Amino acid sequence: MRKSSFNGESSFQYKRGELFCEDTSISQIADEIGTPLYLYSNRALIDNYERLKGAFKRVSPLICYSLKANDNLTLCRILAHLGAGADIVSGGELYKALLAGFSPKRIVFAGVGKTRKEMELALREDIFMFNIESRGELELLENLSSELHRKTRVSLRINPDIDPDTHPYVRTGLKQNKFGLQMEKAEELYLKLRDSKNISPKGIHFHLGSQITRIDPYLKCVDKMAEFISHLRKEGVDLEYMDMGGGFGIGYRGKESPLDIEELASRIAPLIREHELKLIMEPGRYLTGNAGIMVTQILYRKRGKERQFLIVDAGMNDLIRPALYGAYHEIKKLRQPSKTSPMEVIDLVGPVCESTDFFAKDRNLPRSAQGEYLALMDTGAYGFSMASSYNARPLPPEVLVKGEKWTLIRRREVYRDLVRTEAISLEEKNVIPSYTIPFVKLQGTGNDFIVVDNRANLIKDPGALAKKVCSRKEDVGADGLLLLEESQKAYFKMRIFNPDGSEAEMCGNGARCIAQFAYLKDIAGRRCTIETLGGTIRCQIQGKKVKIGMEKPRDLRLNLRLSLKGEIYEGHYLNTGVPHFILFASRVEEVALEELAPLIRRHPKFRPQGTNVDFVQVTKGNTLKVRTYERGVEDETLACGTGAVASALVGSLTCGVSSPVRVRMKGGDLFIYFERGKDNNFSQVFLEGEARVAFEGKISEEAENV
Repeated sequence: MRKSSFNGESSFQYKRGELFCEDTSISQIADEIGTPLYLYSNRALIDNYERLKGAFKRVSPLICYSLKANDNLTLCRILAHLGAGADIVSGGELYKALLAGFSPKRIVFAGVGKTRKEMELALREDIFMFNIESRGELELLENLSSELHRKTRVSLRINPDIDPDTHPYVRTGLKQNKFGLQMEKAEELYLKLRDSKNISPKGIHFHLGSQITRIDPYLKCVDKMAEFISHLRKEGVDLEYMDMGGGFGIGYRGKESPLDIEELASRIAPLIREHELKLIMEPGRYLTGNAGIMVTQILYRKRGKERQFLIVDAGMNDLIRPALYGAYHEIKKLRQPSKTSPMEVIDLVGPVCESTDFFAKDRNLPRSAQGEYLALMDTGAYGFSMASSYNARPLPPEVLVKGEKWTLIRRREVYRDLVRTEAISLEEKNVIPSYTIPFVKLQGTGNDFIVVDNRANLIKDPGALAKKVCSRKEDVGADGLLLLEESQKAYFKMRIFNPDGSEAEMCGNGARCIAQFAYLKDIAGRRCTIETLGGTIRCQIQGKKVKIGMEKPRDLRLNLRLSLKGEIYEGHYLNTGVPHFILFASRVEEVALEELAPLIRRHPKFRPQGTNVDFVQVTKGNTLKVRTYERGVEDETLACGTGAVASALVGSLTCGVSSPVRVRMKGGDLFIYFERGKDNNFSQVFLEGEARVAFEGKISEEAENV
């Protein structure tokens, strides 16, 4: 495998027959969250930045990362923390740059079509520099600066008319290109700016193009700009900065050499120092290109009359570079082929209805089977940032790998995202046919729930609907109605409504069921987060088993004494997302639950919200038998996830049970995992049990309008 990172070793290597990113198996990630997906190496990103910084250390450049290459907030934040600035070309990129943590004092604003609104926003943020492309743009900026009483720093972008020997579509420094100013016009503007009250000419800017792998074009341009700067200084325009743009090429093909950044630095640094200039550069691809890959899965093999096709689940909407530029990306199997693996010549194509929807043509690759994963290498730049939802295809997720850990840094879009900003015109609303609402009934260790995807806000009165559909004698019947809704904090939000119409803060078994629902409906992957009224929880799915990470328990009160009908009952109170009062008994089957639990549930000590009530028996080993009376249901339930957790944690404090605890309930077994610290504190609390589909159906129009 070719070497491409700063430490001489690629972050993507085969280990034990599988392709790894750093120390993480890429196949395991694909199995959990599905494909297509983008995946990035934290180490490669940092190494690339440190290499560039080290090469030019003699001139201490301002390295402004070009957000157009990849504007993921997490990747941008990593670079901002390393000390990078930002190169932006729009108001949206300015917004994201500030959100990611780039200092305004390290932001340069380029682009040929800056709008008045974008300029005003950048002026109010007091960014470091504007790179000006035309006389009209400069005049508008000067007027705005006057209105806002600002002294604005600018560089003029020069079109040097130098061929960088790269793809025609990414050349930007030739006279026929739309970018920059001819030197004669630039000189006129520089001389005019000598007396400006609101514009301060600070530098000169050029950008030759993208994916440049030879140093000669840069050397020619730096020489040309240095000579021009010397001329301007004689005319009284004393420039401080030379912004050489970016475009530093990487090696996309196995034997293709990237730009020799050390050689470039050794040749340019003396010129910068000789002319007493400060250097700015705007790399994008060089920092993120080889730090990322796109993973896709083979859907079908198809033999045409003259060609063999592998059809994958990624399309040109996910990665447009091959269709747009004829760009080359190496293709690797996630399962390492042997030296004797048979080879075949294939076209790798996607599902989009365009003939240009391909990633490779006539490519000689080890034979691959339907269902296998493939990696398209070096897609960290101009991959996701150029993706679209063409053919109504939701955008893929993005993952960051750091050693043995990985994090989802952008969730996969779902169908609802495709229409998030759309609205139906008033003229059309009355002619839309009525529809029913689909639901799935799931069962989690004895608790059953009706689950509805409510991201379109179709449910008008969820409390009233819960009262109707949860009735076991009159309707579907369930322990609760679960609504899956949009969230700004997590993959989605769970709202739970009890059969009496009240809304609960949290339900452990309900959370496991809605996580299974989200996975089965392709709303989330095997790992996800859920926002609840009781806090945000983490979920992991393995077949029918669902494991959720609970919020940190709170409000612990041990040995709490209650007076009930003249008798004293001692128990323990703990909130595990919802409140629970736990009483231990020698035989829970003999407890008068129907008599005692309602009195405890509404006891004055638990007003105003009341409490759930759990009767707990310690049996052999780390096993508990639990019966739970649940508020809202107002009856004993077959199982209660938060009750099982509360019982296990209190059992650890009072009876010495240790993790994992098996909790036996009428509906089945649940397993509780936790770490117990000092001062009765718990962390890493998990609830695990089965969650499976009982049946699917549709809620009638009559029920919808409740």
